[in-house]
Amino acid sequence: MIDVSPLNSTGTPATSNKTGPQQLGQDDFLKLLVTQLKNQDPLKPTDNAEFVSQLTQFSQLEQTAKQSQLLQRSLDAQSASLQFTLLPMVGRRISIDHPLTQLENGQASLTYGLEKNAARVQITILDQNRQVVRTLDTTNLQAGLNQARWDGKDSKGTVMPPGVYEYAISAVDQQGASIVAKGRAQLTVTGVRMEEGQAKLAVGALSVDPSDIVEVQ
Repeated sequence: MIDVSPLNSTGTPATSNKTGPQQLGQDDFLKLLVTQLKNQDPLKPTDNAEFVSQLTQFSQLEQTAKQSQLLQRSLDAQSASLQFTLLPMVGRRISIDHPLTQLENGQASLTYGLEKNAARVQITILDQNRQVVRTLDTTNLQAGLNQARWDGKDSKGTVMPPGVYEYAISAVDQQGASIVAKGRAQLTVTGVRMEEGQAKLAVGALSVDPSDIVEVQ
């Protein structure tokens, strides 16, 4: 492509300064108002009602700008306060009522609650793409909270990477009827992050709302 930019006195292509649209602020508004008063026609002075209206607009503009600044400062302070409030949770073990498990150091525990005694419970562990990693089977379990151990390997014996995994639970009684089973995640908090103005607990890439916590260890 041939450069057709105009040349300056030195023979090199000249550059032009481009500026985008600018937003008028309260100082610009005041300058325009003063300029208007200086350059008004003595024979046709600015109408008092119009002048008062312009002053009112200027006052409203100034008040709106100050309110916006105060609101933003308040929101920033609130966000920082929420983050500092949650910092003591880092490193703590929390429980939430979701079927998740955290694989650490090649081991993971899967906690779940049974509505009634179960003759058989099947736990299917899923990866982030919701593909089956491993299936665990247990029998003759009591109602209430139960726990299974996962060695961190898939069905082929391959060691899976650390992280948070989802799991699904299927339970039946002696007659083969389904039993309500709910997963309970036990996770270690690794940090605090802000999402859409809300302070969340970080568990690796997972974000946990503090209101979801049912137990802290």
